[in-house]
Amino acid sequence: MIAPAPPASLLVRSPNWLGDAVLSLPAVASLKRWLGKGPITVASSQKLSALWRLCPFVDRLIELTHPERLFSTARQLREGGFEAALLLPNSPRSALEARFAGIRTVWGKAAWPRSALLSRPRLLGRPADHIPQQAAIYLALVQELGVSGSMALPELRIPASWLERPEPVIAFCPGAEYGPAKRWPPEFYIALARRLRASTGYEVRLYGAAGDREVCERIASELPGVESLAGRTTLEEFLAALARSRLVVCNDSGAMHVAALLGVPVVALFGSTDPARTGPLGSSTRILSHPVPCGPCFRRTCPTDLACLRRIDPEAVYAVCLEQLGSSAAVSS
Repeated sequence: MIAPAPPASLLVRSPNWLGDAVLSLPAVASLKRWLGKGPITVASSQKLSALWRLCPFVDRLIELTHPERLFSTARQLREGGFEAALLLPNSPRSALEARFAGIRTVWGKAAWPRSALLSRPRLLGRPADHIPQQAAIYLALVQELGVSGSMALPELRIPASWLERPEPVIAFCPGAEYGPAKRWPPEFYIALARRLRASTGYEVRLYGAAGDREVCERIASELPGVESLAGRTTLEEFLAALARSRLVVCNDSGAMHVAALLGVPVVALFGSTDPARTGPLGSSTRILSHPVPCGPCFRRTCPTDLACLRRIDPEAVYAVCLEQLGSSAAVSS
């Protein structure tokens, strides 16, 4: 199939999840190089707009006011008069939005039943036992258009204020919206926090979305002086807080991906999911997991004893945290 010429104006429909949006950045940056001086517009939910504003390769951002409403979204997209659209979500809805917006050329991953709505459905061939890294899937979509690129994280417009005042803080992000099968037990986070506070003198802060408030407050209740900010920060404030932190400890979550994107040292704990598929990009992350016969199962909840996470010992995580902190941690004996 002959690769198309770059369109005069291109709309990119953002993924809906924070982690997926981060993993799509190499592909979107590659598109900008392909378009040259042509503008690239990203349509995103308002909850992800702070991430896209950091991207110098995005010329315009459309913040979807009612992303749950099909026709409202289509009307908002129609105002842009786009020649073509690339859909990063796999949903039929995203294709309907583009078609109802009057966009004649719509590219995206082939998926039933939306393939009939796509101008150029992309079939990702792969062995049945191998699922590519999510960032590679996004990159394959743009490569189908004749765009060359790599999975290297692009440079961002990081505000200087985020980097001028690094704080002696270790950020804990114990949530994972996908489900409890991705969450290291709260009592393990508590044990780890006690060890790190005692040996490094660093402060521990808890972050997360509103849905993580309960687990964060449970952890904070066992740790005098530790504050939970779950559900109390905007995405921009959350990004700034992670950028200033010395270390981030988290599950497989959006927090893991944005911390890696910002170049902050990360210790990530994997349970039901597969690091080969949803692991972070960049080189600042250490991943800990425990192999089990049933894993990776990709379940939201574990039907047995959550051995994949419960067998990740807090002492082992503590040792890796010290390695990630390196010479910046004043470890006491």
